[in-house]
Amino acid sequence: MKCIKLCYIRESRRVSFGRVFREMGMFRKSAKAFLFIFSGAFAFSAFSDAKVIVVPSPEAKTIGKAMAAARPGDTVRVLDGVYREAVFVAPGIVFMSDKLFRAVLDGKGRSNIVTMSTGAVISGFEIRNGTIGVLSSSGQAVVRQCRITNNVQSGILCVGALPKIEDNFIVYNKGSGIQGWDVRTTSGSINHNTIAFNSNHGVALGGNTSITIENNIIAFNDQFGVKPGDEAVRVELTNNNFYQNAKISNALPSDNISADPLFTDAKRFNFNLLSESRCIGMGTDNQNLGSRILH
Repeated sequence: MKCIKLCYIRESRRVSFGRVFREMGMFRKSAKAFLFIFSGAFAFSAFSDAKVIVVPSPEAKTIGKAMAAARPGDTVRVLDGVYREAVFVAPGIVFMSDKLFRAVLDGKGRSNIVTMSTGAVISGFEIRNGTIGVLSSSGQAVVRQCRITNNVQSGILCVGALPKIEDNFIVYNKGSGIQGWDVRTTSGSINHNTIAFNSNHGVALGGNTSITIENNIIAFNDQFGVKPGDEAVRVELTNNNFYQNAKISNALPSDNISADPLFTDAKRFNFNLLSESRCIGMGTDNQNLGSRILH
C-alpha cells in the first residue's frame, strides 16, 4: 500500500446501496418529483411497541419535548415549519421531516443544530444557520436525505465514529462540507451526497482516519475536494466526481471523474442533473452520482 497523503484502498466487492434502498422502500422517484417516504420500518421491527410522536401536537409542542418522551425505536415526525431549537436526537430514535425539506431546523447562527446519539437517524430536514449543522460522535448513526446549508463551520462534524451519510445536499456552508476526525468505517460511509459550494473543503479529514467516500459529487468548493490532515489518513475514493475544487490533493483513482455535474439551478438549490450530465448512471450501483433525491 502506497501512502502519500491519501492511501487509496480497493475492495473486491461493493454493496449496491440502490438495491438496499429499493428493498427498504425508503423513497420513490419519478421524472418530475421525489416522493419523500421514510417509514422507519427497521425501528418498528426491533421494537413492537414503537410509536410515532408528531411535532407540534398536544403531546409534544416542541421537538425537545418529543425527544424527552421518545424511547428507542420511536419516530419523531416533524410537520412543516421553522424550528429554532438545538436538537439532541436520543438513542435509537428516527427523527424525520414529514415532507422533504419542509421542516427547517434553524440554528440562529449561534449553536450546533443537531447532535446525534447512538443508533439515531435523521432524515428529510433542511438544517441551516448554525455553527455546525450536524454533530455526530456516536456509532450506528444515520444522516440521510437532508439539505445542510449556510452553517458557520462544518455542515457535518464527525468525531470517532462515522455515521452513514447518504443522499444529502451539503452546500453553501462557510466551513467544510464534512469534517471528520479519527473516524472509522465500521458501520458508516459517505455515499451519494452532493457536497458543493462550501467555503472551505468539501471533505476534511484528520487524525488516524479510515473512511470510504463513494458515488458523491464534490464540486465548486473553495479549497480541497478531499483534504487529508496527515499521512495517517486512509481514504477509499470510488466513483466520485471531483470538479472545480480550488485545490487538488493528489491524482485521483481512475474510477473517479472530473466533469461539470451540470446542476439545473444550483443558486436556487436545484441540484437535479441536466440530461447531458456525465454523473447520470455512473455510480457503482448504476444510479446517479451525488444525492439521488429529485426535488
